[in-house]
Amino acid sequence: MSRLYAVIRRKYSILGTSLVLLSCLGGTQLASAGPAVDQLSDCLVKSTTATDKTTVLQWTYAALSVHPDLKAFSNITPTQKDQLDQKLAQVLQRIIVEQCSAQTKAVIQTEGLQAVGQSFQQLGRDAGESIIKDPAVNQQLQGTLRYIDLNKIAMTFLTPDVLGKLGVFRGQ
Repeated sequence: MSRLYAVIRRKYSILGTSLVLLSCLGGTQLASAGPAVDQLSDCLVKSTTATDKTTVLQWTYAALSVHPDLKAFSNITPTQKDQLDQKLAQVLQRIIVEQCSAQTKAVIQTEGLQAVGQSFQQLGRDAGESIIKDPAVNQQLQGTLRYIDLNKIAMTFLTPDVLGKLGVFRGQ
């Protein structure tokens, strides 16, 4: 019995890691998703509250902050990281087990356990989009533009041929 438990725990550990990474970072496009994955994706997005999205964003920030190149920019304590791990686990479990259990079961039955992770891609994208919609974050991102030589970019890429295709040169 303990061997079975170990196998199940290992499988769910892999699934859990995949779900967390895909949900929080958006993941990359995996193999084409079937209808069951699409239905679970829709359920996940609709079931996520504003508070849930905040938890996802906070956890993502904390997770990224441990990278050696980012560590110096964060003061997150191990206690805070542990609390965020717990909060995110509660959110993911509530959504999968309580709110989207029928859709999750359908994905597992039709496409396998790993396909559940695909369903979290849209949730991850939504969380990422909410970061960029924040005026302060958007302003920071726009701040970079003042250091880019837009004339150089235009001269490099906007050749007469490209401008003609865009309709800039009329009558040619």
